This record gives sequence, structure tokens and C-alpha cells, in this order.
Amino acid sequence: MNRKDIDWIIVRGALISLLLSIIVSSSLVVGSFYFKEAMNREFNMHNATFMNISQRYLAIDEEEKQIKTYLPEFIDLYNKGVIGEEQRLNWLEMLRESESSIRLPALAYTINSQRPYTPAFPVDLGRFKLYASEMSLQLSLLHEGDLLNFLKNMDQKASGLFTVNNCKFSKSGSIVLDNPKAVNVSVDCNLDWYTIKLADGTEIKVQS
Repeated sequence: MNRKDIDWIIVRGALISLLLSIIVSSSLVVGSFYFKEAMNREFNMHNATFMNISQRYLAIDEEEKQIKTYLPEFIDLYNKGVIGEEQRLNWLEMLRESESSIRLPALAYTINSQRPYTPAFPVDLGRFKLYASEMSLQLSLLHEGDLLNFLKNMDQKASGLFTVNNCKFSKSGSIVLDNPKAVNVSVDCNLDWYTIKLADGTEIKVQS
């Protein structure tokens, strides 16, 4: 077949159609690529938002569980005077009541100013801070058992939490007297009363 026998009008139309098809196909391929990229970016954005919301929801859910678990204990410690302001007035009333109920011959006490307290072992207090108030006791006793009764009475009736750091005993004489008002033993004790407060100084108020 000679070139003269070719109908160039038909061929040109076919070539133009082919070229247009290639252009359209290429455009569709390029467009689909960019569309896919745009969809991926939108998916990643929405997925990140979803994950963020999910994590916040899980955090709130976990916080709610912790509140349900620890809130009763927190309220109990607050009502017992461990959390919040120190119960100095209660301590003094308890000392007078204990002295009267146990019938101690004599009792003297001093309470130092409250101070920040650092335990000997690591404790994660979070937003809270631990304080201690040192109390010195000078007791005149009929016998050593009165001290145990006195400390037991304090533990049962006082608001707050305390530890006995040390006690020093001394006999008042070589003869043990049987008179209930007699002083056979003198004791000097040092105690620490503990209080937990918010580290920023905000007052803690709990409705029990």
C-alpha cells in the first residue's frame, strides 16, 4: 500500500482520538493519584483526631475509676484529720481527757510549729505535701503500763496520725509506791503528728 492510498483524514481522526484518550487517561491517573493523596491526608487527620479523642476518653475513664476507688479512702483520711488542716485543738483536748481517764499524776506537753516533712523512704505525693508537728510529752506515771494505756487512748480518740519517735524512762525513787497518785516513773516522749495538704497551699474541703 502506498502512502497515497492512505486516507489521512481518517488516520488523523484516529490519531487525534488516540491522543485525546492518552491525555484523558493520563489526567485520570494523575488526578486519581492526587485524590488518593488528599484522601490519605484527610484520613490521617481524622484518624489522629479520633485517636486523640479516644485517648482522652480512656484517660477520663481511668480517672473516674481511680476516683471511685480512692475517693472513699480520701474522705476517710480527711474525716480522721490526716488530710487538711492540723487538728491541734483536738490533740490538746485528747491529752486532757487521757490524763483524766487514766488518772495520771502529772502531764505536761509542748507542740512545735508545723514543718514540711520528708520520709526516709520514697513517697509519690503528687500534688500534696506532708507536714509534721513535733509534740513533747512529760508524763508522771504510777507504772510503765500507764504509758501504754495513754498512747492507746490517743490512738483511738485523737484526730490525725502520729508516731512515737522515742521515750526516755527514769525512776522517781528506789521504793515503788502503791498510792494511785504516787509518781514511780517519769517519761519524756517525742511524737510527730502528720498532716497532708495541697502543695500550693489551697485549703482542702470535702463534703462527706
